[in-house]
Amino acid sequence: GKPHEGLEMAKAAELILEKPGMRSSMTHTIFVTQTCCYHWTSPLQDTIEPLLKGYQAGLEIGDTDSACKCLAVRMYHLYFTGLSLGSIQKELEATIHVMTQLKQDAARLRIIVLLTTVKKFLGIDTEACDETMDSILTNAASTRDFNLVAHVNLMKLEVF
Repeated sequence: GKPHEGLEMAKAAELILEKPGMRSSMTHTIFVTQTCCYHWTSPLQDTIEPLLKGYQAGLEIGDTDSACKCLAVRMYHLYFTGLSLGSIQKELEATIHVMTQLKQDAARLRIIVLLTTVKKFLGIDTEACDETMDSILTNAASTRDFNLVAHVNLMKLEVF
């Protein structure tokens, strides 16, 4: 309800990060400020670079969970800002590879959902896309991962 007050809190959090010993909080703080504050008050495009910085900082300090959250949100923001689908497809495939190496299965599943949506838009193996989405949805429902269920259904509304 009060995005400009949230923006002021985000700026305060960034100032706190500049203090000695706060580097370990950088990645999570970037994730929260870029996903909960800045995108309400400035163009979504403006979140792309900070989220990449959050990903890189997370890798440097060993916070792979927050790093991959930054990377996943960055990919969705690229999608929603209208980057060409071909470019997004390549980045998504690289992101899935990274998340597999870092054993970030929850974030990787969300990227697979986005990649499947992009492929469906591009007309690439649409039957396999439907099967992938149905499989993820069935698995998410059986494990009671309602957040992922909602996520899959949201992306299905985009194109399916």
